[in-house]
Amino acid sequence: MAMAQVRAVAAFSSIRAIALTNHPRAFPDTFLWGAATAAHQVEGGNWNNDCWALEQAKPSIFAEPSGDAVDQWNRFEDDMAVLAAIGLRAYRFGIEWARVEPDEGCFAQSALDHYQRCLDACHQRGITPVVTFHHFTIPLWLARRGGMTCDAFPALFARYCETVTRSLRGLVVVCSMNEMNVPLIIQDVARDLLCGPEGEARRVAAERALGAPISSNFLFTPPDALVRNGLGAHAAGRDAIKAVRPEVQVGVTLSLQDEQAEPGAEAVRDARRARMVDPFLDLVKGDDFIGVQTYTRTTSRRDGGHGPRPGAPLTAMGYEDRPDALAAVCRYVWERTATPVLVTENGFSGDDDDRRGAFVSESLDHLQRAIADGVDVRGYFYWSLLDNYEWMSGYGPKFGIVGVERSTQRRVIKPSALTYGAIARAGAIGVAKAGSATTAPSPLRAATPLGMG
Repeated sequence: MAMAQVRAVAAFSSIRAIALTNHPRAFPDTFLWGAATAAHQVEGGNWNNDCWALEQAKPSIFAEPSGDAVDQWNRFEDDMAVLAAIGLRAYRFGIEWARVEPDEGCFAQSALDHYQRCLDACHQRGITPVVTFHHFTIPLWLARRGGMTCDAFPALFARYCETVTRSLRGLVVVCSMNEMNVPLIIQDVARDLLCGPEGEARRVAAERALGAPISSNFLFTPPDALVRNGLGAHAAGRDAIKAVRPEVQVGVTLSLQDEQAEPGAEAVRDARRARMVDPFLDLVKGDDFIGVQTYTRTTSRRDGGHGPRPGAPLTAMGYEDRPDALAAVCRYVWERTATPVLVTENGFSGDDDDRRGAFVSESLDHLQRAIADGVDVRGYFYWSLLDNYEWMSGYGPKFGIVGVERSTQRRVIKPSALTYGAIARAGAIGVAKAGSATTAPSPLRAATPLGMG
């Protein structure tokens, strides 16, 4: 193992032993400051997976097809140069299973070589790679075997994990699977998409495109299969990775919002947690870390419903604008599991970039207070590095701290990137704002297109 990787693994696994700096609002010295993406949402041309097939169906449950996405397959090194220039030193990205194993049991060396170049591009710039092995999508051949409803899924995932881990140098932190519990969270949305004559037409078109039942797609996985084969696959994949490279830190990410209740609705909230949150936390506690992905607060009501509180400000995704939600979730996860936390996603959707920058600052302010209180949080990854393809919502929602002119694929640095970068460079809250005299100079100017088109 290269010395750079040895140092990165040691730093991540021993953050609790690292003292805070003298500044009272400081983060741990080895805290991971990063941004995140997912393979299908940024690479482009992932024509061999199940989501691509669903995007092409007519009518489709997706607003539009992903197409070239933001072409990170060809622009990875350029994007790492942007990330490093912003002041970030970690990047969470995905490996696309459909590229690595395009046919069952047939592994593509060309794809593995590509992902090796991605890892090398990170390490060459001092960027810690955090790699997701399964971010919603699967190869079409596996969808046609039933996806997670297939009882062979854990063994097939373990074989894929073992092959990737054995083939790639420089792995440091791995997220086995992304948002394992999200099918439970979006059940109502998924059901509505398939209801009525229009919904039935979408279902028929989707299953024709997939060549399989809609339940073979991760987002529509039935709860029993999710727990049995999804969590089983995480455990099998984790063990396969550790068997090859025991030093690699492995965890799973979960979709976890700040669950609150109006007076008298505590039982409703507790029932939601008991169904969608607590069983997953209980089954993965003791892993190297738990990936927390938090965007908002949701409030349970006495009538059994839940959602944003009336009159609360909302983001473009309809989420309640609550930067304090992240710290509340991290506190809950730590108290329940005593397992280190890695914030693998947190972000703001909308065109108001000033609010995005403020959201990041406020979220990190609350998070630092939780860390000071003893919550073991080892890093923060803003979602997303780039304005990218947001699944069923298409290209409408904007989360990125870097914009993309899709006609040219040119990257445009937003002011929020510099706000976040200033905090990351300082390693503390309240030390400096972007562009202030005490901030390390950045080679970037906000809202300046980079010539990488």
